[in-house]
Amino acid sequence: MEHTLARLIDEITVDAYDTTEQLSAFLQVLQDEIGTPASAVVLGMDVEVTGFDLEGDERRGLVAHCRYRGAAGTIALADVHFEPDSVAGWLHAAY
Repeated sequence: MEHTLARLIDEITVDAYDTTEQLSAFLQVLQDEIGTPASAVVLGMDVEVTGFDLEGDERRGLVAHCRYRGAAGTIALADVHFEPDSVAGWLHAAY
């Protein structure tokens, strides 16, 4: 599995030469490959991910726009969990 994830990371970041370009490459793949809204879990609660973004702070990385019981918010993508065997799960694991 690690070998496959390494290959996926290499494919996504092939033309990325710094952290910002790598994050942008991942953002593009997430937007292209994950249909939204997408089911996910944050802090043990089921949420809907309605989109992805790269905010100005590269230390925070990518973020996910989420909805939960009528409320909406933005959270670091690293804190979101997708079904492991889904496309979203594989891309998230690579991220």
